[in-house]
Amino acid sequence: MNCYDNISPESFWLIRSAHYDKLFWTKDKGYLEEIVRSSDLKKEHIVLDVGTGTGAVKDAIKNYVRHVVAIDSSDAMLKKGNWTGTSIVKWDINDALFKDGIFDRVFARMVFHHITDNLDRAILRCYDVLKEKGKICVAEGVPPLDDQDVVDWYTEMFKLKETRRTFTPEILVNYLSKNGFKNMAVHVHYMENFSIVNWVKNSGLQKRVQSEILDIHINAPKKIKEAYKMRITGNDCLITSKNVIVIGKK
Repeated sequence: MNCYDNISPESFWLIRSAHYDKLFWTKDKGYLEEIVRSSDLKKEHIVLDVGTGTGAVKDAIKNYVRHVVAIDSSDAMLKKGNWTGTSIVKWDINDALFKDGIFDRVFARMVFHHITDNLDRAILRCYDVLKEKGKICVAEGVPPLDDQDVVDWYTEMFKLKETRRTFTPEILVNYLSKNGFKNMAVHVHYMENFSIVNWVKNSGLQKRVQSEILDIHINAPKKIKEAYKMRITGNDCLITSKNVIVIGKK
């Protein structure tokens, strides 16, 4: 059981929103630049940003396209963003809202791992709202290696934090493929010197859980430490985290 069990989604995101913008990964410049590069944006594009949070992806792409529509199910997150020049809707991607075939691109960064039920339906919603030859851009954190021991450790570590899915690049590609997407391309982005302390401190976790997650990293098996290029420095643990950006075409 993690500290978010038995609370409503609204409460989960209210807690998470308090310090969300202090998380280094949310505004990692290299990550956002790779998302822009890989998604082949055009000035005439109309874009849907799913699970926009406080709008970091929206901010990265808005100057490259005609317009961004940003959706999120959390009022608390939306209230933290600056939405000038953007259309925002409080909405869950699992629920139908838009006409089919109206967007050129759909973005979903660090969203799908939170959808523990009906992920196929959410992906199909993304597929349906895209124009023919439109593209989806899905960005997710993944274990540093596809080695089963590493994947299992990663999964167990995250259970301390929240209920979520563990993706590998192959799993993400398979989800998109079985829901109609084709011509898949996978881009990898590594975040060096990713601070575990910054991550747990600003994720709304109880102090006890923060300590447990830091300790499980510090005391991880040698294979895990090597996979993460882990360094213990002062009271912190720095790793090289792995993120994948999967592009699929309708």
